[in-house]
Amino acid sequence: MKVSVGITTLHLSQKSALLLLLATGLLGFGGYDYVQQSQAVDNAVAVQATITDSSVDRMDGGRGIDYEPEIQYTYKYQGETYTSEQVFPSTGVRTYSDRSRAESVVESYEPGTTARAYVSPADPDDAFLIRERTPFPLRAIAVGGFLSVIGVLAGLGAKNPGQQELRPASEGQPAPRETWVDSHGETLHRLSKQGLGVCFVGFWLSMVALVFGLLNTPGEFGGPPQEIQAELLGPIGLPMLAGFSFWVGMILSLCLYGGWSFAEYQQLRRRLPDPKPPSPFRQPSRLVTILGTEDNDLSEYGQRVRRTGWALMIAAGMTAALVHLLYIAS
Repeated sequence: MKVSVGITTLHLSQKSALLLLLATGLLGFGGYDYVQQSQAVDNAVAVQATITDSSVDRMDGGRGIDYEPEIQYTYKYQGETYTSEQVFPSTGVRTYSDRSRAESVVESYEPGTTARAYVSPADPDDAFLIRERTPFPLRAIAVGGFLSVIGVLAGLGAKNPGQQELRPASEGQPAPRETWVDSHGETLHRLSKQGLGVCFVGFWLSMVALVFGLLNTPGEFGGPPQEIQAELLGPIGLPMLAGFSFWVGMILSLCLYGGWSFAEYQQLRRRLPDPKPPSPFRQPSRLVTILGTEDNDLSEYGQRVRRTGWALMIAAGMTAALVHLLYIAS
């Protein structure tokens, strides 16, 4: 598929087109929700509300356990009585991974008490309690922007990068200076794959142990809702510590593999016939296109670029996820 953008033409595959469609949807929804929240916060009128019910709802999803503060209240505006359950001025539901944070929202709104609510004159039946924007719109815009960059780079890249055939290794070429990675390549390769396998299995075993620890902890699953006090070496703290360690071990193993694989890529690149194509690691559009191509459609050189790029990208993504979790926990 060809799409003309100004003086540039994007050559989009089916995957790239779907990626851009998803990115457009995220950007549009995130932008719309951000504008709606901004208008609600800026134009809202304060009214007195009566709290009729408040609780913390536990939500079991595919990505884990989240907690949603649920508050029901009634209020009057211009002589009319309304009922609302909206806490924040957002079209989406705001949840927390930590139960105590959800409880800290609910504890200020005991049933039978009065509280201040905010009403938009243009939409009086949709009040909210906390006058602040949620982070969801900006997150949706950030993800949509990232996906759109990936899609555009794939469309700008060469049509068939990573398919260059190599010259025979026996051809006379200047022998490059051997690096430490070159001399210990086989050892690094073996250690990276073994470390990744061990840490992957260890991480999921830690998660299974964590689930059993939670199931056997009074109060979270069987008793009244309360925050778990997890000791570092207890049935919850120990699996969490082990899972953290194995997660870090997977990141380090991927980085070790990426370093070894990049050294292999450099050796293969020396065997490319002249004129050599631009390095994919210096031209993001070529790298993105190669990452989205199947191994069978690439030469040995392209396969090495693809494996190196994916190893480093996955390591970067796992590092970002770890930093985000540590930030939430703090």
